[in-house]
Amino acid sequence: MRRAKFRRLAVAVAVLSVAGVTRAVAGAPGGSTAGPSPIDGQARAAAASSGGYWLVGSDGNVYPFGAPAHGSLSGRTPARPITGAAATPSGEGYWLVGTDGGIFSFGDARFFGSTGAMRLNKPIVGMAGTPSGAGYWLVATDGGIFAFGDAGFFGSTGAMRLNKPIVGMASTPTGRGYWLVASDGGIFAFGDAGFFGSTGAIILNKPITGMSSSRTGRGYRFVASDGGLFSFGDAAYAGSAAGRRMANPIVGMAGSPTGNGYWLTGSSGVVYAYGDAKHQGSTAGAPIPAPIVAIVAPPHLPQAPAAPSPGPPPAPGDRAPEAPAPDGPFTIALIGDSGYNAEQDRILLNTRTAISSRPYAFVVHDGDIQHPDDPCTDERLQYVYELFDGFSSPLVFTPGDNEWADCPDPEARLAAIRQRFFSDARSLGQRRLTLTRQAAPWVENARWTAGNIVFATLNVPGPDGRSDGAEGLHDANVAWLNAAFDTAEAQQSRGVMIIWQDDPFDGNSDEELEDVLISRTRAFDKPVVLVHGDTHVYRLGKEWREAPNLIELQTYAQANVDHWVEVTIDPANPDVFTFGRQQS
Repeated sequence: MRRAKFRRLAVAVAVLSVAGVTRAVAGAPGGSTAGPSPIDGQARAAAASSGGYWLVGSDGNVYPFGAPAHGSLSGRTPARPITGAAATPSGEGYWLVGTDGGIFSFGDARFFGSTGAMRLNKPIVGMAGTPSGAGYWLVATDGGIFAFGDAGFFGSTGAMRLNKPIVGMASTPTGRGYWLVASDGGIFAFGDAGFFGSTGAIILNKPITGMSSSRTGRGYRFVASDGGLFSFGDAAYAGSAAGRRMANPIVGMAGSPTGNGYWLTGSSGVVYAYGDAKHQGSTAGAPIPAPIVAIVAPPHLPQAPAAPSPGPPPAPGDRAPEAPAPDGPFTIALIGDSGYNAEQDRILLNTRTAISSRPYAFVVHDGDIQHPDDPCTDERLQYVYELFDGFSSPLVFTPGDNEWADCPDPEARLAAIRQRFFSDARSLGQRRLTLTRQAAPWVENARWTAGNIVFATLNVPGPDGRSDGAEGLHDANVAWLNAAFDTAEAQQSRGVMIIWQDDPFDGNSDEELEDVLISRTRAFDKPVVLVHGDTHVYRLGKEWREAPNLIELQTYAQANVDHWVEVTIDPANPDVFTFGRQQS
């Protein structure tokens, strides 16, 4: 049901206070904005372009750092605590909102209405401004949306029973949609806001406390109270505060003007900057009278962007940039069978965060993505797709047996996997690799070259490397393995890495395929690595007498999804591959 737009006059008082920051005088009530700040227009423009931000206290104090001063409620107590804020498109003003929906406007922010005079079912927890600056939305903990000015109503969760309360919102660049985020990381998309993933189906260490969207509107990030950062779509991951010792919880985040960085803030006003977001100062250690509840950054847009025609967002494979080719020695990460329960899903998200903080050329997964006794569903495939697509580096996915070969209808499940994960010639991840895929229907088998090393994945599911649910799979794998070595020999590669799931030493393997691997490795006479999973024990060694240049690597899995294998690849090194064990 659409919620009515309520209007009342808000009180705006312009005062600014923080240790080391200029203090202004109180302004007038009546919904008017604060007067000009003490700095002139030129200085204000310079400040706005420097990548600054405002910290907002629950008492309405606003503390500017590298951003122009427009006023605050210092010296005047609002009827209800301030809980959120939003900047105008020019960066020359902002709104504050209280838990009762009372609006306080400063600088060039105009008053368009509030819910301060009405009785709400649930308190307001956040707000977002429209791209024109001529309206805004307020959101309550039940997901009720209140739209004012030119802000359109596109839906809400006010009539739904939520698992966890809503804690924040963000609008799309067009102003024709918005996202709501719950404390469990559940995402609710309305209007032209696309769904790019969530953490709603897993158990988090700490609750989500804030979110921000990417500049394109094709992604978003959210932050937990422990500083854990979760990025989806084209919202770049640049680091997190997870693992830091914190005296106070993280309460919010704001994106940098370029979208290539962000700030996190704690209730003490401590600020953490990532990517191209610059640390401009904080209130940490200062005797502030009330805790910080939000951080807001000027978008630094000279005017509202023209709204494109509405329509669905591009497919994931169309939006992520191409990963640059490695120059000199490079490192990659290898992860194994994962996601056997909700706790392991949560740990894998932390592992993704740790891996994404390092400059890996790419990540490769070698097998199962669910427990063998769990139902084989499209919902599980979608969840894993979103999780893998959130890696900052390209990720190449290799199917395992649990998600298709061991399912009641393996042929149908493999078809679903191919449609979801292998619909184009690119990898997953926030940056992508262009891959060479085997001809249909065997599109899950991929090949690529980096640093003149040939990499290839094969659909060889455990426990025996074969499946009755995919006629022709064995012959396709043999052909693809030969094609990988043919490519390596043609371009005089320094090494080859083959990735599949089945453990060739568990007593049940595709012997013909293994014989081809051994014979081609021996003839190649340079380092070759077989990466596999399936039996869940980390193992590294040279196990084939017939091919002493063939190295077996079984990756970490299941109970050790907080581990991964880091491989340094240096074509100038006679051994080419150097292995190291890592843990998040």
